[in-house]
Amino acid sequence: MVIGLLGEPVWLTAISVGMALLLGAAGWHKLRDTLGFTAVLQSYDVLAQGLVRPVALLLPWLEIVTAGGLLAFRQPFVVWLAAALLLTYALAMAQSLLQGRRIADCGCQAGARRQAVSWPLVWRNLILMLLTLNLLLPPSGRILVFYDWLVIGCVVLTGSAFYLLANTLIANQNSARELSL
Repeated sequence: MVIGLLGEPVWLTAISVGMALLLGAAGWHKLRDTLGFTAVLQSYDVLAQGLVRPVALLLPWLEIVTAGGLLAFRQPFVVWLAAALLLTYALAMAQSLLQGRRIADCGCQAGARRQAVSWPLVWRNLILMLLTLNLLLPPSGRILVFYDWLVIGCVVLTGSAFYLLANTLIANQNSARELSL
């Protein structure tokens, strides 16, 4: 029964809109502070020095274009691109944590709100990636009606609230951990 609901058009549309909002906002924040994002990207130490600046300029646009693609097309290559971005971020964070690097800003919001890299952020990105991959499922043949769009709006708002709550809890956990050191 639950598996059948995964292809529900309301659910798929809500995921698509939510992920588009998330990627679009992340890209926009990075564009607003390119120098700050370049510094954050450099702190991960996963790119050759000469690639940091070009990647810092390209990545926000890639996020914004992917967000637009999730809203407009929701084609498999766009879904795979969004999932690949989230997986790349999770792997970069995990590598930094495994190497013992303490990174004060994950770069998720490019300085709008600093959040230290931590394992909960890695898990958050992996969960978001799995949620995004759900968009590869074929939708049921049901056509969306007016009421469905109201439900989609409520699901997106609720999902956004949960996302913000999770980020706040993760940030507070990291802050409490830093205070105890």
